[in-house]
Amino acid sequence: MEKYRLAVQDLKHRCTLGNFDFTTTEEVEPSEEIIGQEEAVKAINFGLDIDHPGYNLFIVNFSGRKELEYIRSLVSEKACQRKGSFDWCYIYNFEDPSQPRFLKLPSGLGIVFKEEMEAFINSVEEDLKELFLGEKYIKKKREIKGRYQKLSTNLFNQLKSKVKDIGYILERENNGFAIIPIQDNGDPMKEEDYKKLSKEEQEEIDQDTEMIQEMLDHLFSEIDQLNEEYNEKIIDLDYGLAAEIINYYLDGLYQKYLESNAIIDYLKEVKEDILHNLDDFKEDENDSNALLLLGGDDSVDKFNKYQVNLLVDNSKVEGAPVVIETNPTYYNLMGRIEYSNKSGELATDYTHIKAGSLHRANGGYLILEAKDILNNFKSWQLIKRVLKSGKLKMENLGEEFDKIPLAGLEAEAIPIDLKVIIMGSVNLYYLLYQYDEEFKDLFKIKADFNAEMELNQGNLSRIVKYISRQCKEHSLRPLDQGAVARIIEYLCRKVDSQKKLTTKLGIITDLLCEADSWASVDNKDLISSKEIERTIKEKIKRLSHYEERLHELYESNKLLIDTRGRRVGQVNGLSVLDFGEYAFGKPVKITATVYQGNRGVINIERESKLSGKVHNKGLLILTSYLGDKYAQQVPLSLSASLCFEQLYSGVDGDSASSTELYVLLSALADLPLKQNIAVTGSINQKGEIQPIGGVNEKIEAFFKLCKSRGLTGEQGVIIPIQNVDDLMLSDDLIAAVADSKFHIYAISHVEEGMEILTAKKAGKKNKEGEYPADTINYLVQKRIEEFNNNSDSKDD
Repeated sequence: MEKYRLAVQDLKHRCTLGNFDFTTTEEVEPSEEIIGQEEAVKAINFGLDIDHPGYNLFIVNFSGRKELEYIRSLVSEKACQRKGSFDWCYIYNFEDPSQPRFLKLPSGLGIVFKEEMEAFINSVEEDLKELFLGEKYIKKKREIKGRYQKLSTNLFNQLKSKVKDIGYILERENNGFAIIPIQDNGDPMKEEDYKKLSKEEQEEIDQDTEMIQEMLDHLFSEIDQLNEEYNEKIIDLDYGLAAEIINYYLDGLYQKYLESNAIIDYLKEVKEDILHNLDDFKEDENDSNALLLLGGDDSVDKFNKYQVNLLVDNSKVEGAPVVIETNPTYYNLMGRIEYSNKSGELATDYTHIKAGSLHRANGGYLILEAKDILNNFKSWQLIKRVLKSGKLKMENLGEEFDKIPLAGLEAEAIPIDLKVIIMGSVNLYYLLYQYDEEFKDLFKIKADFNAEMELNQGNLSRIVKYISRQCKEHSLRPLDQGAVARIIEYLCRKVDSQKKLTTKLGIITDLLCEADSWASVDNKDLISSKEIERTIKEKIKRLSHYEERLHELYESNKLLIDTRGRRVGQVNGLSVLDFGEYAFGKPVKITATVYQGNRGVINIERESKLSGKVHNKGLLILTSYLGDKYAQQVPLSLSASLCFEQLYSGVDGDSASSTELYVLLSALADLPLKQNIAVTGSINQKGEIQPIGGVNEKIEAFFKLCKSRGLTGEQGVIIPIQNVDDLMLSDDLIAAVADSKFHIYAISHVEEGMEILTAKKAGKKNKEGEYPADTINYLVQKRIEEFNNNSDSKDD
């Protein structure tokens, strides 16, 4: 057994920082470099440098906030090297208000143009109101009005004179003029006098009246024409004076935006609209005396249509924009068209269009998390549609299902040119790759973040610099070399390796913050290994409630585990319970029984539907090993059953396949197995032991149970030899090994494990093809032959 026993130095990588010249991390230059992700960073840079459609990025195995910060800084560095971004505005469409148009302006010009338009409208409004209330304007208007009033009066007086010459007078009434004949005495004829006239006289008067009415109609026609001429003169007056004011303010804008045809055309449209709606700039005399103004539209700002809706303002962005959308709902990505209540009806206009992340990231980069996109209704479809079409059309979600259509807008679609960076798990990546045909064409760059990195001098140096940066960023106490070394050992333990470190560096920040608190409690100026160790233990204590409860069940013998003596067909296996943030080992009793029959090896877990596929495969491999080893000359005629005792929640994985083989061989050979040794490891059909996961948790679980019952110096754990490099065991366990109170054995074949568990030789076949007597293989072979002979006798 000695050749399989591991030495103390094999059980853990002890970190030493002798090659580093620093006393505390305060002396170390901090670094913002991401550690252990060289290939991923290379892939990201490659993807960011390709400026072609479809070369968007999907980053897999993204791990945490620190990596997100680094990715953002990496993308921002690329963004600063790109040409300036653009501002995006929506403006009023004077031809069709329901279809607002967009303006694309150089970065920083959007806010300037918006403010200039506001100043322009305010100035024009103020000057036009002053113009129309001014003495000069009123005088000119009065002159024009007087001239046309004089013309109309002259025409009327001429008509009155003609009518009088005929013998009639015109008298004004509410609805026009009354034509009254004049009697010989010069008095107007009354109705009773008219009735006394002869029929011929009445007909003559009626004919004259009809002729005079025709003359009146002609007069009114001439006066209407004069009114039209008057109104045209007033309009020409208003237009001319207003145009002078508008041109005064527009000349500067024309010169400034001379190279932008879109803005020049828009300014011309604004000018024409103002000139055609000058009444909006005149004081409404009726409003001054109104106590109640009714009608929602009458109270709307008449100049609202001249506003510029600055959708995206990149005035403070250097280079291209970088946007991280942490809540990628449909509206947060696309933006929205908001509605307001006017006179009991929902209405909107182009000023109610709000930008989304896709707008803000236009011309730059949009960073998202895959699970968030896929969890939000239609967000993924929106991202794909924009990337394929290169345009973003504002559409409120679900309008196609509304029973009552709202008065909506069809805003002009904005061209979108951006690079989308999605971070997610490798499972989501391959799920999308497999089931979404468009995914592979839109996300051609995959950057894979490693979960671990090599433990070498370069990475150690980067970690020390990283720790220095975290201390400065979070205002923490500096660390001495011992504390840094303990952190590195902890990072090795997180990946169960003596040669690798975890790349989830957020763990370091958590350790530092908590250790700083303990140092504060002890009034220390430095964080030492003592504070780091205390932090780790306190963290485990907070998370190990279920483990402690399980340990109590072992101690009270409610979960039956033997740690002393020997038993036939019984051995202690080891499993791992993983709760995400905390994992721990669990010893479990595995038993086997053999008896006459041909049912083969029965897995009780499988029969009771508590066994997973991988565990079932391990059992089939076990059966294959028995057939290959012991059934070359005789059939494998036996019935056997295997059981994980007191396990009711299911079992999967093949790490117990060697354990099951041990108990089965023990039962066949009738050899008792040591209960003070627990075992783990999977096997292949040739009996070779294969590595397993969770080796540290498994060893420590059995050690903890043995320690609580008293260490005898004979207890230990058998592990696959391939797992030796994975050992990062606790210091108290290593101390027990150093004192020969506990042992770790590493083996490569199941026969080696059986020799340790039974203190017997496995035995090799001699020249005659037989195993030496009193060896393990001899006893197993003999029992199988006995079963076969008994089976043949029954058949006879």
